Amino acid sequence: MARRINLIPRTERPRTKTDWGLLATVGLFIVVIFGLGFGYYTFSNVLDERKQELADLEVQTTKLEQQVQALRAYELLASQREGVQSVVQSIYTSRTLLSDVLDAVSLVIPDNAWFQSLELSATDPGEATDSPGSNKGGSITISGKTYSFEDISRLVVRLQLVPALNDVQLTQANEEPGSEETGTVDVKSFSIGAAVGNVEPGGSLPLTEVEVPAR
Repeated sequence: MARRINLIPRTERPRTKTDWGLLATVGLFIVVIFGLGFGYYTFSNVLDERKQELADLEVQTTKLEQQVQALRAYELLASQREGVQSVVQSIYTSRTLLSDVLDAVSLVIPDNAWFQSLELSATDPGEATDSPGSNKGGSITISGKTYSFEDISRLVVRLQLVPALNDVQLTQANEEPGSEETGTVDVKSFSIGAAVGNVEPGGSLPLTEVEVPAR
């Protein structure tokens, strides 16, 4: 193959020149493309992280809502327990201890007086509206006999000293002559009425002090 020879003088040959503007433009374009790709990659990762955080928060929110629903059930039970406890405490503090009333009455009966009948009643603690310490709601009626009207008066005065009794009134007093044939002596019959109330100390009592009889 024949060798090709350039016959144009070296001085007349065109020189190759570097286009720096075009090179800078291409470089800038490459940098911009790289920046856009890197930014897309970075923000895509951030978006994925935020989506994962949102999913975790939704799961936590669901768990918290379930816990709140469970706590609401316990809150309702606690409210019901407080209501029952309040009723029990109210009944406990507003009760009238009839055994204590009878015990106090037995201590003031004179030796020369005897009862023929005794009726004692008290208000239902669940329906009582009077505060503890009041002497209202219940009642007591006593019928008996003694030997003189002075003894009847003495009994009335003694009954007035019982804290649970109020408005002690002599409702009836009669004389019953004796008879030599039957061997009886003169006696005086009487009937006394009074109001009976709660004299237990007021205030809220803890539920642990409420006595529950063992079955």
